Amino acid sequence: MRVQFDQLSANQRYHLITQTITPRPIAWILTKNESASYNLAPFSYFAPVSSDPAIVMVSIGNKSANVAKDTKNNLLREKECVLHIPSEEVMNAVNESSATLAYGESEIPASGITLAEFAATLPRISEAKVAMHCKLYDVHSIENASFTAVFLEILDMYIDEDLVTQESSRIMVDNQKLNPLARLGGDDYALVGKTVTMKRPN
Repeated sequence: MRVQFDQLSANQRYHLITQTITPRPIAWILTKNESASYNLAPFSYFAPVSSDPAIVMVSIGNKSANVAKDTKNNLLREKECVLHIPSEEVMNAVNESSATLAYGESEIPASGITLAEFAATLPRISEAKVAMHCKLYDVHSIENASFTAVFLEILDMYIDEDLVTQESSRIMVDNQKLNPLARLGGDDYALVGKTVTMKRPN
């Protein structure tokens, strides 16, 4: 089957992209609302971009036509966030936090998660095994699109001690223990499952 993208609607393209570019890691992002509450939302248009500086990219769509998502508004105002890598244990909370709420209404109470001290100005999710304090590095709006590419620089990282071993100067993270949650198409998610190790050729 051959599919010409210039003959598809934006919605049709979205569903093809999300069902074929899989599995996608999830950035579970906590930001501060204008009030004292926190916003929490998952994003799967997410990838590392650079290690020096340490930059990741998250693409954030709109709530609706001309209405930006709360995460984007908060990032542009506060210039920081805490980005978590969710595991199987918190998958129900991740799904719950994807609900569309009124601005200022926090997803945290309904998600059943707790907060722990982390950065000077932002907490992390206690139940998440990996958390990254990030500052806003750059923003790129895609012309004629509802998506904005947000570039975040990692300043500080929390990793659950149970995941970590040290090999010489390298910190090794056990992905089987992390068991990261990944996004597929539709309502489907994926977990690590089988891992294959292959040495790179010289």
